[in-house]
Amino acid sequence: MKKIIIILSSVIIVLGAVLFGGYFYNTKPSDSLEIRDFSFKVPSGFKCTDIGDPDDTNQIMHFECLGEDITIFHFDRNLTPEAFSHFMYPHEDKYAKVKKLKGCPYDCYFYSSEATYEDENGIEISCIIGTDTHFLDITCFCSSLKAKIIMPAIKKIAETVNYTSDFRISDKPDVYDYDYLSVNAGSKYICYVPEDKTDKDYIFALDERYAESDNPDKWPYPSLFIKVLGNGSSPADLADEKYNNVLEEINHNALTRDQKELFGFKCEHIYNENGRKKTRCNDYYYFSNGKYTYYINVKYTPNADEADIKEMLDGITIKNK
Repeated sequence: MKKIIIILSSVIIVLGAVLFGGYFYNTKPSDSLEIRDFSFKVPSGFKCTDIGDPDDTNQIMHFECLGEDITIFHFDRNLTPEAFSHFMYPHEDKYAKVKKLKGCPYDCYFYSSEATYEDENGIEISCIIGTDTHFLDITCFCSSLKAKIIMPAIKKIAETVNYTSDFRISDKPDVYDYDYLSVNAGSKYICYVPEDKTDKDYIFALDERYAESDNPDKWPYPSLFIKVLGNGSSPADLADEKYNNVLEEINHNALTRDQKELFGFKCEHIYNENGRKKTRCNDYYYFSNGKYTYYINVKYTPNADEADIKEMLDGITIKNK
């Protein structure tokens, strides 16, 4: 009897060591990797199966652990981490658990919920780590049993994340000064100049939107887009062309063509309202300062974003060159 107890105890010790070793192998971060704007470590038990395209803004990396697919996404969104977690996760889902994780170098929100995928019941897991409008999302769908290892592994990965980008919201200017215009964006908004000018009909372009909103509904609207044309295009002709295109191609709820004053210029104006579940509005303005033709498109949600759009437009000064 004593010998049987000794054998059973030995088996239990060996089994415990094997289980602990397997848990440690699958959860202890060791291998360093990089994705756009971030570096991080994954456990040895995570085998990278696809690194994705490093030049893709939304780069996706795939890993395998315990036979399950774990994906790590890169996102850019003009939202705070908390607002982005509301944007990504159904907080109102009665089966969902969403909580802010402690011990991470950046704001981190962990989501888990009972789910069914391809007729299989399991746990949907997602972890958002972010700062300065850049985010990582670590996701997996697995059985409840495997989740007992994969969930703590994902949490440990989140603790190793390092932000490698030079971009900081606090470093952005309040005023953006360009050859054709200046924009007083303040701390609330941010301006981007598109890097890829494949559209040869303009000589300058600018995109303005919230710098970092704490409201998930403020992505991607409101937004303001400007193009400066140097080919002597007629504002009236451009507006007529846009009006006809919208009339033919877009399922619109409302469409008008008139004239309005903006920045002290008489503008050709088009108003377009569309959307089925949620209404979206577009205002198009075309005007000339004598040398250049300007095109402005503002997109917004009615009864929610009008004050923002007014602030954006009020901050623009057109230069006379």
